[in-house]
Amino acid sequence: MKNKKLSFPTKILILDNILCKIFSVFTGIFLSAYFYKISEDYVFQLALYNVVGWIFATLGAVFLADTIKRKDKIWFYRIGIIIKTIFAFTILILGQDITNHVISLGILYGLVTATNGFPFNMIESENVTNAERIRYIGYGDALTGAVSIIAPLIIGRYITDTSYTAAAMPIIVLTILELLVSFFLKSKNKTTEKLNLKSFFNNFKKDKTLWKLYAIEFFKGFNRNGVMSLIASLIIIRVLSNDTAIGDWSSVFAALSVTAMLIFAKFYKKTYQTAIVAIFTLIILISTILVIISPSFISIVLYNIAYDVFVFVIDRISNANLFDYSNAGIYKTRCNTEYFTFREIFLNAGRILGYSILMFLALLGVVSTAINTMFIVVIISIIIMSGLIIRTKIK
Repeated sequence: MKNKKLSFPTKILILDNILCKIFSVFTGIFLSAYFYKISEDYVFQLALYNVVGWIFATLGAVFLADTIKRKDKIWFYRIGIIIKTIFAFTILILGQDITNHVISLGILYGLVTATNGFPFNMIESENVTNAERIRYIGYGDALTGAVSIIAPLIIGRYITDTSYTAAAMPIIVLTILELLVSFFLKSKNKTTEKLNLKSFFNNFKKDKTLWKLYAIEFFKGFNRNGVMSLIASLIIIRVLSNDTAIGDWSSVFAALSVTAMLIFAKFYKKTYQTAIVAIFTLIILISTILVIISPSFISIVLYNIAYDVFVFVIDRISNANLFDYSNAGIYKTRCNTEYFTFREIFLNAGRILGYSILMFLALLGVVSTAINTMFIVVIISIIIMSGLIIRTKIK
């Protein structure tokens, strides 16, 4: 009988994910809402911020990969947490002047991802076994989702009562807590071998499964893990415009994500992959068409449900495949850092492309046209991504 309990390292990883989620709520929809309030060019500026951020996240990951491979990954993860704290301090200090420092803020966010998110993926790969992967993802996302319900409610009301910049102070306290929690994590699979991206690429060219996995990551970067998240935020902000209401509805959507993840953790089996991905993609397609044809409050709510439930589940299925394959053969030991470096390159390339297209459309001056066009482009990318997931079988 399989042990249904999660190991201590996986529980610590879940706790770290929860703390990271609170930070992402603050720097996600509420940062977008802040730009919406203080700038007429908010779509262009948010797109520019993300383009710069993901360019520097990619460059940082590639530049640091060799050192991260041969040193203790935990220390780089902690450096990323410190940069997070600096990021929150920067927002606190700049206030409404933030719109004049979009590029600098994007660079800082990129460095957070390169030093924090990138090594965390490898720490996660090393500490979570394939046997507990689905339970870790399902229960971990459910707990993180529970925080996603509570955090927007609290942050939304706190910002309404004070200001967005004032909310940076409790975020700083939480990043310090995250730093303390990191001391319970350990890095495994240490090696003295230097990073060899060229050698890995030669192996990669022969591995059709890895090609599919990286192509999926590119499209994930283009949709849910990239520009789609900003579009979902913007349509909520434009309809509601009030921080408390934004927080309330964000919590509703998060509650649906929690329910989906609990069901996913308990009942999902890899034999269900094809049926789930196909049905969920069809639901996403229908919800997107409804928003484009009839952009009402109801259609926007339905779209966000599709985004927070159905796209989320597809994303988790692809994540399970990616991390399971990272524990196969040489990818588990000698080439684990190379594996995740290439993953960052493909994922971030999708993000950069998506935000660049939105930035170009925003320059044309018609926000609604820009968002509607991105709806169409994003749904095409989801259909292609889903087709690749269906064709990718990981044991």
